[in-house]
Amino acid sequence: MNPTTLTLKELAHAYRNKTLSPVEVTETYLQKLEVGSTYLKLLSNRALARAKYAEQLFNQGIDSSLLQGIPIALKDLLDTKGDITTSGSKVLAERKAAREDANLVQMLDKAGAVFLGKTNMTELAFSGIGMNPHYGTPGCALDKTRIPGGSSSGSAVAVAEGLACAAIGSDTGGSVRIPASFNGLVGLKTTNGQISTEGCVPLSTTLDTLGPIAKTVEDAWILYSAMTQKPFEKLEPPSHKLNFLIPTTLVFNEIDEEVATAFEDTCKRLEKQGHQLTRKAVPEFQIIFDLYAQYGSFASHESLALYEDMLEGRGDEVDPRVGKRILMLKGRLSTDYLKLVYTQKRLIKQFWQTYKRYDAILCPTVPILPPTIKALEDDVAYFKTNNLVLRNTSLFNFLAGPSLSVPCRTTNEDLSVGLMISAQPNREKWVLELASSIQNS
Repeated sequence: MNPTTLTLKELAHAYRNKTLSPVEVTETYLQKLEVGSTYLKLLSNRALARAKYAEQLFNQGIDSSLLQGIPIALKDLLDTKGDITTSGSKVLAERKAAREDANLVQMLDKAGAVFLGKTNMTELAFSGIGMNPHYGTPGCALDKTRIPGGSSSGSAVAVAEGLACAAIGSDTGGSVRIPASFNGLVGLKTTNGQISTEGCVPLSTTLDTLGPIAKTVEDAWILYSAMTQKPFEKLEPPSHKLNFLIPTTLVFNEIDEEVATAFEDTCKRLEKQGHQLTRKAVPEFQIIFDLYAQYGSFASHESLALYEDMLEGRGDEVDPRVGKRILMLKGRLSTDYLKLVYTQKRLIKQFWQTYKRYDAILCPTVPILPPTIKALEDDVAYFKTNNLVLRNTSLFNFLAGPSLSVPCRTTNEDLSVGLMISAQPNREKWVLELASSIQNS
């Protein structure tokens, strides 16, 4: 049995029936790992120590959680004690080592997780593409010539290539869901503010969230349960016929034919099962983009406040595409930012009240298949593609609720198409239950 091919659930079961042990599994994973474009740092000593501890607990009959002894990867914007957190940046790589684990890392450590290493990412998490000029770009696991999606590029590629059982990513505009979609994985953007980001390198203090990237919906649920310190409960399929909203505003613009076909086939399958799919315009989506056009985005405003001094002093050492997006709001009035803040609060409340009759909102995670890395060497193509891959996902960062990408089709070129399922804040379990039902239908 090759343990690196197992799902989190399968591995947890193997530990409990004594067919595998945390130490041998961790050693198997570590033998496959090296520092490069996927992992920026390996935590081998810590991983083996925690694997031995997990094994001791099992031998003593102590079972702390389903995450006990499970090898996972951490995006390198989460602090781990004694290590420098780079956030994909050469400048931040010169910082002092973290004095303690990030809040979430502490929680997962208590749950028994084994941390294999810190994964690569777009610098400062500011792109949906996943390219990094400093540390290299990990190609998409399904086609190494193509982009992996960002900004949690290394986390997704690690899981898809059997270099981690699951991983933690961050999602400010789609950075968990986009690479999950491109790499054939499940990625959950959690409700804004639900999981502490203390000890994480920030991009947008308003929109930053942390979420799981996993091989299956159930794996994502197991990891999410540990992230929120909630008792694990089984996912239950919906007991009634569902009413899904299919927005016709923006989300299908410039869509690849294969993505459109995959989405429509999924919709037909749901209708055959008796579910109702309502297609209608959602003007709030256009309002969100109009707000960003008028006032600037949260990520641009807040990253400028965080990194303006760094860019002024050492901007030539920062990815120029990231630096350009941060500096684009330089000189804007603070009232623009405040108007954006106040409007978002009103719009979130209004939106979920308006569409409360729907069980969830469905649309393609990303409207296009991942282009080649070479095709995005040109800045014009890069920025156009970045806007396009972030378009659908970023809507639900603004709207604050959980949003999940689940694979719905493999194309003739063996690429993955993601279906995005979104709901009102704090309904993660519901979104995962819907995804599980759709995935298994």
